[in-house]
Amino acid sequence: MRLFWILLFMNIVVADYGGGYAGSGFRYGSNAREFSLAGALIADKTPGFQAFSNPALLQFTRSNQVGVSFQNMSLDRSIKSFSFAKRLPPNAGVGLALLQSGTDNIQGKNSMNQDTELFSSSEIEGIISFGVGFGSKFALGINIKALFTTIYEDYKGNGISGDIGFIYKFNRRLFIGGIIKNLNASYNWKVIIGEDERSYEENFPLEYSMGLAYSGIKGVSLFIQEDIMITPNDDVNYRTR
Repeated sequence: MRLFWILLFMNIVVADYGGGYAGSGFRYGSNAREFSLAGALIADKTPGFQAFSNPALLQFTRSNQVGVSFQNMSLDRSIKSFSFAKRLPPNAGVGLALLQSGTDNIQGKNSMNQDTELFSSSEIEGIISFGVGFGSKFALGINIKALFTTIYEDYKGNGISGDIGFIYKFNRRLFIGGIIKNLNASYNWKVIIGEDERSYEENFPLEYSMGLAYSGIKGVSLFIQEDIMITPNDDVNYRTR
């Protein structure tokens, strides 16, 4: 019990929502179920969307699965996602996925704080995923991601990153999962100012997550996930969901 209160206190004191850093648009949920469960699905299967939560879950794919989602949010924000997963006998799965997070109608200002024109921004990630089971208890999975971002036509960036995750099945009701996200992830920006083109690199936070899914209570499922995010400035933030 003492450990529980210590962990709860740490999460309140050093909690961070993950906004304001590169790739923050990818930290939204990719579908309605993920949104409704606070994204705590690292150890639970959402058919058609496994690659977004944990690629090791692709090992449980038993047939071709397609996931499509469109979420229209406040402040002119939107999220679009598409995913396809296919079983690879005897105990593996492969997937392709695409997620776009964007904001429209951003009001531009000049140096006199006068309105100029409206802008849009978007972040896109394309994902190739693979998950394989080792026996009946343990599975590993990887994501290879291509990243693209645009703020107006003169501000563009791209990059490549990866994720690696695992799933351990204690029994048919209890699963433990973990993932490391944003390995070697960054945006390489190209910015045009006048006739000059400038380049710079913006690094993503590195994320470590661990969670469980338990369905041993009749009519009730329990999902718990702990996230640790290390920012480019080496600050450490925690989140429990």
